[in-house]
Order: sequence, then structure tokens, then C-alpha cells
Amino acid sequence: MAAATTMLDLRRQDQMRTLWTPYWLTSSEVYGPDADDKAAVVFSFPAAVFGTRLIKVLECAFQVVTPYAGGSVSINVGLGTIATDAAVDGDTVTEVDEDEYIATAHITEGTAALYWCQASDWLTAKLLGTNQSNEIITPADATVPCVVVYVTSDAAITAGAGRVLMQVVEVPKF
Repeated sequence: MAAATTMLDLRRQDQMRTLWTPYWLTSSEVYGPDADDKAAVVFSFPAAVFGTRLIKVLECAFQVVTPYAGGSVSINVGLGTIATDAAVDGDTVTEVDEDEYIATAHITEGTAALYWCQASDWLTAKLLGTNQSNEIITPADATVPCVVVYVTSDAAITAGAGRVLMQVVEVPKF
């Protein structure tokens, strides 16, 4: 019979989650008339949910589901912050970078299709492979980082709906 030895438990409980496993986030639809001249927060990253893990953005796209109409519509997918994750309609969004992920130049707002990022600060950081802050979102409980869709027009938006698709991976804080 083998002798008993004192155990040192080094099992990682975070391996039961999606740490290091990429997954897709799909936002609610951003309805044009409701989002007109507003900052539509589609994802937020509070530390209460993500702990000390960092969020690395791997892919980003905007899907026009229903063509937008009403003047010259502009859609940017950017980065912002909200005071806390308890923020609601009517609260303030602080803009960090209006087109961090996808610029309006790469979205045809009046045509239903899937539009991938073609050029942005995020994509430049990703292509350089430097894990810059443009690639990494650090969750926080105050000044919570969030992905924001900015929808504007020179007239009232009368139609349109779209959503953000973002592939992310949770990684441990280094």
C-alpha cells in the first residue's frame, strides 16, 4: 500500500470558465429612430462580472439588419465608459474613441449586410500584435468600459436596425 502524502491543491477553478477560449458577443438590435444622436451601449465590462480577467477583442463586425434611412446616416462602433454598470437610459456615456472598432466609412448604412472592421485603432494594434490598450479592455466597477454604437444623421432617422458582433477572449491579468 502506498504512503499518504499531504496534498498541495493547485487546480485552477477558472479553467471551468471560458478563460482562453474565444466566444462571440452579439448585441441587441440598435434601432435607428431610438438611437438617433445617442450613445447606444451594447456591451459593458464590469469587474464584478469579469474579476481580474482582461478582455482581448479578436474580431468585430456591424450587421445592418434593416437598412437605415432618414438623412445622411452615420454609424460608428466605438469605446466609451459609464459611471457604473447600474447606468440606465438617460445616463451619461463618456466617449473614449468614437470609432475604436469600426468607422462609418466602412459601413453602408442603407444596405443590409455584415460589415467587418477594415481600419481602426483596434485593428492596427491587433495587426501589430503588441497587445496594446486598443486590443485589451480592462474591466472596472467605476468608469466601466463599454462598447458603444454612435448613430447620427443630419435629419431624423426613420428606419434601420443593426447589431454588433464581437469575438473576445478572457485572459488572466499579467
